[in-house]
Amino acid sequence: MGESIAIRAFVGDEEVSREQVRAWEKRRAEVVLTKLAARLGSRAFAELAPGNHLDDLLGAPLDAQRSALTSIKTHLGHAGVYAMLKRDLEISDRMARTGVALSRGRTKHCVARLEVPGYSAERFAAWFTDLTVTNAETDMVDACPDHYLLRGLPDGRQEVVETTGGSPLAARFLVDYDRTEALTIPLDPRYPQQIAGQALLDDGLVIGGVRHQFLDHRGTMEALLTVQFPASLPARFIRQHRWHLAVEFSNWIIAAAPAASAS
Repeated sequence: MGESIAIRAFVGDEEVSREQVRAWEKRRAEVVLTKLAARLGSRAFAELAPGNHLDDLLGAPLDAQRSALTSIKTHLGHAGVYAMLKRDLEISDRMARTGVALSRGRTKHCVARLEVPGYSAERFAAWFTDLTVTNAETDMVDACPDHYLLRGLPDGRQEVVETTGGSPLAARFLVDYDRTEALTIPLDPRYPQQIAGQALLDDGLVIGGVRHQFLDHRGTMEALLTVQFPASLPARFIRQHRWHLAVEFSNWIIAAAPAASAS
């Protein structure tokens, strides 16, 4: 991914530099590389990342780390990801159910904003929606080190296996973009492009959701990115997930350049 696109990022109410966003991504890349090496063992890691040693990858530039992570996860396959994260997913499922019960319908919102000159909100929203429709797994996983598996399902929903915010555990959930009735994230009528859906577990329990909103203003695309969590989620996780949003959408914006440019 190139870095020639000017992206202005706001994590919560604070404007942050592109260097800060990349630094957060690099820290997470190193955490995930170390986790993969520990979970897989040296023999499996060498098989999945031929010619790469963990110590070398930890000292490599971010783009090389990103490429290695995506390659390892892709070669693991869905079953390999499930197996490697089996314990994480079991615990995080129970924690999600407990969090929803303790929250009693109350929610918290995690917000990041991006501004991108020369981009079309309509074209970017269409490109992003198409990731799920066409099941572009590599583009979805590549956007953040904490993505383990993202894919579009035959019923139109999206399956997500990722580490949310500052959690030590990966979680698995589904996003249903055809349902929004449980969302407490306000719809802002100023934003004509809306990508919204409920996050749920396999049995239909709603654990959160997303509402990502986009508009064009004076030649600049403005993205209002919001994730809904149960109110019982610790504030630290909310703060860290703002950075997650800034990282993944910045990288998606860069990847979308050929399709999303307003020119």
